[in-house]
Amino acid sequence: MKSDLFLKTAVLVIGIVVVVGVFVGFRVYDNQLEQIDRLKATIKQKDNQIALLETSNQGLDQEHQENEFEQITDAVNTFIYSIYDVREDNREQRQKDAELVVTKDMLERFFPKTEEENTLSMEYRIKDINIYPSVEKESALVVFEGSTVNLNNGQREDNRITVEAFLQNEGEKWIVNDFKQIHAEAL
Repeated sequence: MKSDLFLKTAVLVIGIVVVVGVFVGFRVYDNQLEQIDRLKATIKQKDNQIALLETSNQGLDQEHQENEFEQITDAVNTFIYSIYDVREDNREQRQKDAELVVTKDMLERFFPKTEEENTLSMEYRIKDINIYPSVEKESALVVFEGSTVNLNNGQREDNRITVEAFLQNEGEKWIVNDFKQIHAEAL
């Protein structure tokens, strides 16, 4: 009988331990599920923040790139007009414009200080200009049409010129440090 009582007591204790263990196990399991749900919510919130920041960053990158394209286009446009749009009465203005968008070496090469005012027999007038900038290559491809005018007889010849302008970034502005005329054709 003692062994029977001992067996019943042992089964009862084991049963109580199992019930308590199951109860504690389920509480721990429920707590873990709650923590997992909170972590999933936090991860989702962080993912949303990352997506928002990436979208914002892409917008800023695109805005920055558009700003760079605009700056390059403005600099190259001024450069082309200051070098190629040669008229009888615009040398000083062309030089002032060139001072803003070319390196000092180029300025001295195209507008030397020792050069005297000459009377021109030919003018070149730009009509249409298309600029294709590349921030990565720090250059711009320029295609423009213009007219060469003989000032002595008024004869005019239309042509199209393709130029590659090479740039460098100085602070917040782009300046032209060299160029290469790629092609010229009569129209």
